[in-house]
Amino acid sequence: MGELLLMYACFTLAAGSSEALPVGWFRMPLQDYWLFWKIIGFGGLLIFQSRWVVQWLYSEKHKESRMPISFWWLSLAGAMLELCYFLRQQDSVGIAGYIISVVPYTRNLMLIYDKRARDREALAATTKL
Repeated sequence: MGELLLMYACFTLAAGSSEALPVGWFRMPLQDYWLFWKIIGFGGLLIFQSRWVVQWLYSEKHKESRMPISFWWLSLAGAMLELCYFLRQQDSVGIAGYIISVVPYTRNLMLIYDKRARDREALAATTKL
């Protein structure tokens, strides 16, 4: 699914507007359902912005500035929904902003899960001794 969104984003950015694309080419699913796409857009915005509240509450709980893993998941989910919305709107500014932001969110999640796997392996190695 991500590859399809990336290809669609590239074609949209290259075309500049929907008039440059052949009729019926690269239409988003449910393209004509205006309310559905508004819900996707506002839902993505709500999820994306809620990450700051989650981070703030998590930091207050720990009495220091910290990032919970949910911050990165909310960032990724919100960015993907916003990306879908901007792809439907064929808004190159929004597409460029959210397609780039997906990279650090995904990389941070990869780093977190890699560290957890290394920690589990180290713990398993010490318990075997």
